[in-house]
Amino acid sequence: MLYLHQTQAEMKMINAQILAALRTFEAAAGELSFTRAAARLSVTTGAVSQQIKHLEDQLGFRLFDRLPRGLRLTAEGQQLFAVVHRCLLDLDSCVQRLQHQLLEGQIRFRSTPSLLFKWLVPRLHRFHARFPDIHVETFAEESLLKTEPQAYDLAIDYSFGEYRGLESELLLAETLFPVVSPDYAGGRDWRDPSSWRDATLLHDSRPWRDAARDAEWRYYLDQAGLTTVDSARGHYFNRADLAIEAAAAGLGVALARGSLIDNDLESGRLVAPLPAVDSCCAYYLVHRAGVLEDARIRVFYDWLRGLPDSR
Repeated sequence: MLYLHQTQAEMKMINAQILAALRTFEAAAGELSFTRAAARLSVTTGAVSQQIKHLEDQLGFRLFDRLPRGLRLTAEGQQLFAVVHRCLLDLDSCVQRLQHQLLEGQIRFRSTPSLLFKWLVPRLHRFHARFPDIHVETFAEESLLKTEPQAYDLAIDYSFGEYRGLESELLLAETLFPVVSPDYAGGRDWRDPSSWRDATLLHDSRPWRDAARDAEWRYYLDQAGLTTVDSARGHYFNRADLAIEAAAAGLGVALARGSLIDNDLESGRLVAPLPAVDSCCAYYLVHRAGVLEDARIRVFYDWLRGLPDSR
């Protein structure tokens, strides 16, 4: 009984070794060349030759006749190749079907309205082209932290990056600078605080959670050395893109975020009379612990992180 038990254990070990070598054999038999098989498998020719020799020793019969100008399958090799080739094709097909099943379904995604409208939506078709069976259900939220984490799979939030009980990663750094229509810019010297006396400020009244209504303008003016300019006056909007549209219409001067404004500047619809400063906030990818184990969510997460604008 002891001898039989040892023999079965040895057979299991041998079988595992044989299975590991069969793909190498299939490549060599299909190419009838160890060199071409090695290129296909991204290994050395010597590694292929040694693995085939080891496989033949384990099986107890030759698989190839080594000829001066190449290889030829033996009768046993031809029979084994027919079975192995068919089995590997079936295995690859099965794996692809299973992977496809993992990469289909719905993802619940949240972000701020301005980022969705100006940054994500113009790029989203690229994701759908690569993963047509994953459907991104997109919702605009004024503040991510007002939404229960269970209500979304992934989110991008504009904040200081502090999320208790959630995981986050910096996605986009941000800059701030004023923008106006070319007509509104006029001949003002925007570096002179006195030029701001009759300028109408256009505000995003909810730039980040718990911010004062003029917090973003106050921050920019202080950073730009315009500390005497009154940041509280002007018109207020609950979205940054609405303030930008008001500036384009000639209503006043809005505070732009660099990631949301490129097209308007390139077209000349808006001009930036002063240089940018680094924002106090940035865009963060936010999610609950463990959700990235879902293959659908992971590929969307990786795609967002791989966008050219991401940091």
